[in-house]
Amino acid sequence: MTDTDASPAKSAEKTLLTTVGSDANMTSPVDLPPMEGEDGGGLLWTSTVIAIATAILLLFNADAMRGWAYDLEPGPESERVIAISDGWYQQTERFYLDRPVAVMSGWWDGIKALEFGSSADEASGEDASEEAPAPRNTDSPGFSPE
Repeated sequence: MTDTDASPAKSAEKTLLTTVGSDANMTSPVDLPPMEGEDGGGLLWTSTVIAIATAILLLFNADAMRGWAYDLEPGPESERVIAISDGWYQQTERFYLDRPVAVMSGWWDGIKALEFGSSADEASGEDASEEAPAPRNTDSPGFSPE
């Protein structure tokens, strides 16, 4: 290699140094050239995904929409929203579209009961203080008496 031949690294460095100080048209490192065959349908794809997700939520999660409507501040507008959401919930209930959410909610309640203890006794009105708690085994390893 002779001194007249410039190495690719030196030519890139020279190009970078000459363009940094100048008002040359620089691109960002994240600006990518358009791919071959790409028609720019990203906005259409995103809009379609959002529309499908909204439709699925409207069909299968009408209870959440109804709960949101009940949380609105009282007023004539909120009464209309509540009436519409109640009507929509009744329609989805009529076609059993509320069942998937009800089943998953039941599963989640079961998992919470296993993990955190059941609140069924509190809901039924039984007094939990009547039962004496089971005595702890103080001889087990890891227990330090106070």
